[in-house]
Amino acid sequence: MRIAICEDNEKDTRRLVQMIGVDHSCELYTSGEKLILDMEELSLRFDLYLLDIFLEDDENGIHLAGTIRSMDEEALICFVSTSDDFYRQAYDLYVFQYLIKPVEQQDMDRLLQRAEHQIKKNKGRAVIFERYGKPYAIPYQKLLYIASRGHNLLYKCKDGSEYSSGGKLNEIAEALDPGIFFRCHQSFIVNMYNVDDMQQNIFLCGGEEIPISRPYYQQAKERYRRALFEEFD
Repeated sequence: MRIAICEDNEKDTRRLVQMIGVDHSCELYTSGEKLILDMEELSLRFDLYLLDIFLEDDENGIHLAGTIRSMDEEALICFVSTSDDFYRQAYDLYVFQYLIKPVEQQDMDRLLQRAEHQIKKNKGRAVIFERYGKPYAIPYQKLLYIASRGHNLLYKCKDGSEYSSGGKLNEIAEALDPGIFFRCHQSFIVNMYNVDDMQQNIFLCGGEEIPISRPYYQQAKERYRRALFEEFD
């Protein structure tokens, strides 16, 4: 993986690089401004962004993450901080993980393993359907859920965009990877890796409440638990 580390504490930077090891390439930044400049002028993109929240320049980690997200909507962003006061903002920015300093080796190993798995799982995979008589594809990682609306299907994406097509939910369900997508209701299929939270009989996806029908409830709890605490081979 290509990893960008934005950290203005030299000691913390060295520790992160040491824990990441030689199997991945790291680009080091001491300011968010320089990272954004490279993304804009050199079109650089990284598989994983490790961002300190408290930076000495004007570009704090929260604002930096928002800028990165606007330029690279599929970015895997991890905050590295001495404080856990920013979980709410991290949630809103779809931050991949949140590590508290001092970061332990086992935490870094799990982060790298999760990131590799996410990249491999989503690479080149897409939901394909017909739109205006032509085939259209939405990458798995972009899709929040698919909803049945009468004789049409609604595809809702993480960036807020929506697409519709004719078809039946049963038919599209057969074409999806059952390890990623889960039918939680007669009218909804969700991407379990884009579910933000499960509360009683609903999934929260991108700020929306997706109902979970009673027949699916026990399996929904298990699938949500697996998505959170997945064990990797």
